[in-house]
Amino acid sequence: MTVVLIDVALAGLLAVVVGRARAAWRFPRARIGWLGALVGVIALLTQGTIIPLPALDALLGGTNVLKLVQNVLTMVSLWLGIQAGTAPVTARVHTLRWSFPAFLGILFAVVFFVAMPERGSSSFHFVENAAVTSTGAWLYGVVHMAGIALVGALLFRSAKGSLPGVRPFFRAGAVGIVLGCVSEIVDLTMTRFFQSNDVVGALFDPLFYPGVVAFVVGMLRASRAATCIRRRGERLLRRLGDLARQRGVQRLATVSSDAPVDSRLHALRVAVEDAAIATSSPLTAEQRALLDDVDAHLTRQPTGVRA
Repeated sequence: MTVVLIDVALAGLLAVVVGRARAAWRFPRARIGWLGALVGVIALLTQGTIIPLPALDALLGGTNVLKLVQNVLTMVSLWLGIQAGTAPVTARVHTLRWSFPAFLGILFAVVFFVAMPERGSSSFHFVENAAVTSTGAWLYGVVHMAGIALVGALLFRSAKGSLPGVRPFFRAGAVGIVLGCVSEIVDLTMTRFFQSNDVVGALFDPLFYPGVVAFVVGMLRASRAATCIRRRGERLLRRLGDLARQRGVQRLATVSSDAPVDSRLHALRVAVEDAAIATSSPLTAEQRALLDDVDAHLTRQPTGVRA
């Protein structure tokens, strides 16, 4: 079942990567979510369901370093997913605050190599198996899971700013990811210091991976919503541009032609209404309805307000 969930998540992320490639090429802001999906694809490919894990780990020396790579990529993918929904319109991949994922990645790596100098041959469950006798393996597992759980908690908090049709999936994904990480921390601790429990040990996969799938579904829905919103904005900008020309309103020179659609739309909307007031030429009901639609778009309401 776990393999199926991993492959479903992989297929979903691939759909985002392919479907959003054009938008990522044209719009710098869209590259954040696209990159998050791409990193997620790479992270899931290292799980061994498509390419055998030993073959991938062999490229890194065959001493389970692939596990560290998986962990860092998973964390970065989730973090980028958060940034795709919360970063400002002007954000770019290189302007994001990379200090947080960089700190976690360095922490993972330091604990990994210091706490587990001897890691043995490639194994999917090598941390869980090593934790039976190794406090270092337990420490790394706890640090890694705590870091992912923290990112999951940030995902849950950031989901409040998502669109209604997207929010439940991000929140469900965040809950599954956090609970999965907590269950793994408990399992590792029981295994190392007390008595292992098969029930606790079996909780991670049915919690964590459905959470990942829900997160991916959220990304798919967010990708579709972003496309619809952008196209709606472009249609409104064309209609508002026609209205501005009819009324002799010039586009504001302070807003460049390559500025985000919403920025241009807002500036032109203000210019049209200001010109109507300045020239004492009221807008018609149809023209006012267009401005209402623009306001609805800018505030992400489904329809304009018809006065």
